[in-house]
Amino acid sequence: MTRPEPLASAPPQELARVSVVLTDVDDTLTRHGRLASTTLAALERLADAGITVIPVTGGCAGWCDHIVRAWPVAAVIGESGAFRFRRSAGGGLDVHSVRPLKALREEQRRLLTIAERAMQEVPGARLAADQPFRLADVAVDHAQDVAPLDAAAIQQLVDAFKRAGASARASSIHVNAWFGAHDKATMAAWALEHDLGLDATARRERVLFIGDAPNDASLFGRHPLGVGVANLAPHLDRLPRPPRWLCEAGHGQGFEEMAEALLAARE
Repeated sequence: MTRPEPLASAPPQELARVSVVLTDVDDTLTRHGRLASTTLAALERLADAGITVIPVTGGCAGWCDHIVRAWPVAAVIGESGAFRFRRSAGGGLDVHSVRPLKALREEQRRLLTIAERAMQEVPGARLAADQPFRLADVAVDHAQDVAPLDAAAIQQLVDAFKRAGASARASSIHVNAWFGAHDKATMAAWALEHDLGLDATARRERVLFIGDAPNDASLFGRHPLGVGVANLAPHLDRLPRPPRWLCEAGHGQGFEEMAEALLAARE
């Protein structure tokens, strides 16, 4: 497997072409669930420089509603690609979802039944605290508000959903499950094409993705300009295609390192 190069070695001429940053949220922008003021300032500096930032997360609809209204971002993709939120011209919320929300709600009820059975087999697992604020998927907590589960227990949860015909992936804190073939990368591709008008060539040359976990594999696979924050390093062997570069710093500080590299390249 090709190992990522240090971000400090990235060619400035390639970074200078970046006009869109797709970013994971948990443990890429945050550390232990907290967003540092310096990381928020980095988001603002990117926006002020004309770089569009779109968080792509497994986070719930309620969290995404806050992000798109309060953070300096153009849009947010949530619940592992189930929807895209952005502010409309009139100041309201524009929602695009993979299927009608009524259908997603019906699927979610089926997923909750699967989750209840799976959690009976994995002591210590429980529904994520934000589950009531989700529109489409189900999230089982394995490291956020519960004592961290081991890798075998996390895989047992993932396998339980997959046996029932659902898609499932583990983030740094949750196992997210949903029905359908969509994921973070498919909804990001839709938003880049329909919201920003970027064709395939532009998406390869002008879009950078930064993430921290194996559940970001679809985005690392689709975007050649891929960056991992330092806490991705222990998981590199689990990625079919690792990112091209790796930050020296982890979590939000790694995102700040990436932002500074983009801004310096433009100068």
